[in-house]
Amino acid sequence: MLAALVASAFLLQGAVATPTPVTVDTMVDVGGYRVHCRIHRGTIPLTILMETGGAATLASYGGLDSVLAQRTRATVIVYERAGFGDSELGPLTLDPITQVKQSAIVLERLRAPSRRIVVGHSYGGLMAVAHADLYRDQIAGVVLVDPMNSRFVDATGDFVYSTVPHITEPKNDRERAVARLVNTFDTLLNAARVAEPRIRAPMVVITSSRSMWNNREREDRAWRASHAAIVAAAPKRRLVVAENSGHQVALDRPDTISDAVVSLVQSPDR
Repeated sequence: MLAALVASAFLLQGAVATPTPVTVDTMVDVGGYRVHCRIHRGTIPLTILMETGGAATLASYGGLDSVLAQRTRATVIVYERAGFGDSELGPLTLDPITQVKQSAIVLERLRAPSRRIVVGHSYGGLMAVAHADLYRDQIAGVVLVDPMNSRFVDATGDFVYSTVPHITEPKNDRERAVARLVNTFDTLLNAARVAEPRIRAPMVVITSSRSMWNNREREDRAWRASHAAIVAAAPKRRLVVAENSGHQVALDRPDTISDAVVSLVQSPDR
């Protein structure tokens, strides 16, 4: 009995000693305007940078950043791009490649480890690809979550352009940010088209199992095929199907994302 009590006390002591990641909600100046970030300080020399989809806010990831911090012990940073959520609009001429570079500034100013895994959902997948190409020496892995990509756009012509909002007279900063995103979409798409095939870091592509395009069979087939083609384009890539999930994988099947990230953290290739 005494031995059991001692063992229990030891286990409890060990549990208490396990450090909980320190979480800070903050605004970071990236060159004349500030973006809203949440950072979980880790204990290993690795950062997980999370790119949101399109006009999404931190809420689009649910509590996944906290889960990743607990599971990996890496530093985890999720942020809102200029004009969305609590981030300031920045200049109307701001382009997505500059925003990719400013996400790297966020890591520097928060003094996060430079070695990183980049996670990108939907439009954020294009941002993650561009980031992985620009900072290839610092990239330990890439996770693309139901990602928008040039292969899909090339296969479906003008379809994507017909689905986005065209705001000619924006009434507030969020609408100005949406209009800027749509107007500069081709800049990011073309950069990612060049960058994606040459990424050599380990990559996991997660594709949702439910219809992405309101049961439009042609587009849904092209969506799945484009994700498979990304995986086939280079070594050290694999495809994961998020079963019973729609496009919002972080809300429907967050485990598929956290498992993918953990596999890259534990990979000898990183």
